Amino acid sequence: MTRTKTYFAAATIAVVALTSIAMGTAIARPSDLVAAKAATGRFHSLSVAKASGYGQPPAGVPLHECISNGAAGAMGFHFIKGSLLDTTLDPTKPEALVYAPDKNGKLKLAALEFVVFQGAWADARVNDPSLPVMPELFGQMFMPVNAAAGHGGNTVFDIPPFYMLHVWLWNSNPSGLFNPWNPSVSCAGATASAGSTTAAGAAVNATLAAADVARYACRIRGANA
Repeated sequence: MTRTKTYFAAATIAVVALTSIAMGTAIARPSDLVAAKAATGRFHSLSVAKASGYGQPPAGVPLHECISNGAAGAMGFHFIKGSLLDTTLDPTKPEALVYAPDKNGKLKLAALEFVVFQGAWADARVNDPSLPVMPELFGQMFMPVNAAAGHGGNTVFDIPPFYMLHVWLWNSNPSGLFNPWNPSVSCAGATASAGSTTAAGAAVNATLAAADVARYACRIRGANA
């Protein structure tokens, strides 16, 4: 338990305080995309998302900004629900909601992001060896975001290493439903959204092997319908 609390303590600059880790197992059924869409449609309203516990990390940390990566595209702004940052994977309860700004800075719900800290997942696998090496949802393995040089063992986002899976349910992604970068999303209107672009996205992209990028470029027919 002490080790698990350590990971969450380091992440408090980006999320609300966490009190415990709930154990869970990965669910990997393509039909879960339908459930995820039904459960998150209400979050097109940012006020509803905030009332449900999703919040933007504070100014001054990388995750507060609109995440962009040049020609590869962008992600957008991340609104995180700290109480969901555990090892339970539920397709209807994404740990983060990703909002893309339009040219005037208005935010629209674009993607869901599922997140599990690597250390917490490793601890979970000690207690339950049947868990996969990396988390999985929708039949997809999560993508690792590892420690970056010069960040004291943390990632370029200044939080501990984690696994992530983006699902572009609400904004079509030419690069694929599960690709982290979306070339149809831009941070050009980020200033009007009281945020700014960051170079952190480029650093993350540089760590991804070409095979990983290709793997997440797959499509599921009808998923964005």
